[in-house]
Amino acid sequence: MKNKSLLLIALIILCNQSFSQNKIKPDINIMNFLGRTPQKIGSNTLPDNLIKILYYKIQPDSFPKIGYMDKEGKILIQPKYNMGLDFYDNYANIIKDSIYGYISKDGTETLFKQYDETFFYYGNTGIAKKNRKQGLIDRKGNPITKFDNKMIEIFGFNRFKLYDKNRKIKILDEKGNVIFQNKLTVNIKSHYFESDSSLVYEEIIENKKLKGLINLDEKIILKPTYENIYFINDASFFAVKKDNKWGFIDKLGNEIIPLIYDKVGFNINDDLIPVMKSKKWGFINRKNEIIIPFVYDEAHAFMDGLAFVKKEKNYGCIDKKNNIKIPFNLEKTGFPFFTNKMALFKKDNKYGFINKNGKVKIHAIYDKAYPFINGIAYVELHGKAGYINKKGREIIPIKYKQLWFESEGMIKFAE
Repeated sequence: MKNKSLLLIALIILCNQSFSQNKIKPDINIMNFLGRTPQKIGSNTLPDNLIKILYYKIQPDSFPKIGYMDKEGKILIQPKYNMGLDFYDNYANIIKDSIYGYISKDGTETLFKQYDETFFYYGNTGIAKKNRKQGLIDRKGNPITKFDNKMIEIFGFNRFKLYDKNRKIKILDEKGNVIFQNKLTVNIKSHYFESDSSLVYEEIIENKKLKGLINLDEKIILKPTYENIYFINDASFFAVKKDNKWGFIDKLGNEIIPLIYDKVGFNINDDLIPVMKSKKWGFINRKNEIIIPFVYDEAHAFMDGLAFVKKEKNYGCIDKKNNIKIPFNLEKTGFPFFTNKMALFKKDNKYGFINKNGKVKIHAIYDKAYPFINGIAYVELHGKAGYINKKGREIIPIKYKQLWFESEGMIKFAE
């Protein structure tokens, strides 16, 4: 349940973020809430665009440098890096003086002068670029594969998608072994690495791009049938779309919930699924039974037993029996969910926090705010950023021009 909740948070937060180095970027957990990057569970995946860190231009000396502090604001690693990512498995990718590498939480640097670019995610296998070719390396910089590939991408935890010199797609494990040979030469689009390791592939049929499922043994699970197949936060269901209608299939490709809905939510919490039909939202269960009627103008997934729903112009909260727990007097915030038993609210273009009874716990005084994660919340006031705790006390003073979200107990900042 915790991982499902985190995935929902991330999906929403990251959709409001930019990957630009000059803007606030969420940490791996928040981004994963988002679904753009995975939490460390096999059912989530790392987005291809995260690997674009390899292609950012090196910042000039006049640009702020990246450093790291703890959740109490104590600076642990001085700001001296041209580029820095969040911590994954106790390491963070960095660029220092145009050289790529990584640091550990105690500030120990490992730099790779022999490579043009490097990138690690979870685990001890990374991607490196040399002489315009890419390969895999270990944490010491030793080559794991030959450097004769046009491109290698992160493709889940300890999985890599390789485009060889003939632009044929293969999938490698962390030791560089080919685990998906792709003898069928299918066009792999996305993946779902758990025990069955399903992959989404695409074919053009009658001038339509249709998606199907294939496993690592290259056995077709589902022939190309749907316009889109989405891996969601549920281990049993995939969301599918065809002819502008939505439904759900299981891992074997069986249609569990028919494609009769105009829109569906990608998060199944408390066994309730938000779906839209005839321009109204309600909730169904896994058997496609209507649990909460289609009476809302907007509906979001349940978290902590409550769901944000909209009637006309305002938002409120209901429980699983459709009882109104918070009246419809809330404005839209972009983050319609509770985390750490708190949710954002907006008043007079300022942001604060309410509890699950709708009582104001932190007054709306901030120009920008994000949900509480691990007991702290990022806030902005008068162009400066900081962190507050659940009592509204500044634990990191609101004085920084740039802060990022907490990741593995570390908060990235720029000076």
